[in-house]
Amino acid sequence: MPIKVELLGVKEIVAKLERLPEEVADYALGDVQDYMLNVLKSDQPPKNYISRKQAYGQSFQSDKQRRWFFANLKEGNINVPYRRTQALSKGWHKVRSGLFGYIVNNTPGAVFVLGERKQSRHEALVGWKKVSQQVSDRAEKIGQIIDAAARKAIRKLHLG
Repeated sequence: MPIKVELLGVKEIVAKLERLPEEVADYALGDVQDYMLNVLKSDQPPKNYISRKQAYGQSFQSDKQRRWFFANLKEGNINVPYRRTQALSKGWHKVRSGLFGYIVNNTPGAVFVLGERKQSRHEALVGWKKVSQQVSDRAEKIGQIIDAAARKAIRKLHLG
């Protein structure tokens, strides 16, 4: 399941974009997408060990899960302790730019780390923020980027 990021959820950002001519909004949104792509690629919580027992109250959900875990550990398919691969960070990319563009991450498991409805309790306790929270935390900076990009676009398009 991919994670798709659209800035439509932040009312202040949408209000700013709706007041701009379409060409200017398209240009400004491209700059915002570049900014958020950089944020999502680089924003990771510090390493913080949280056990499954701390997150879920028990180490394994079932005996079947426990057997699967130890069999895969024995085969070398699982590394303990977990080492970050940066696959999630590298998985972010832009699909188009501007009004019809969006940022997406197709990395397996991304939805359980950063997803709105499916973020795991464990990842939340580790410190991973949902994508919407990362956007909301940066609403003021995004507004500044829109303002600057709009001025630049107006000059470039000879509208003012």
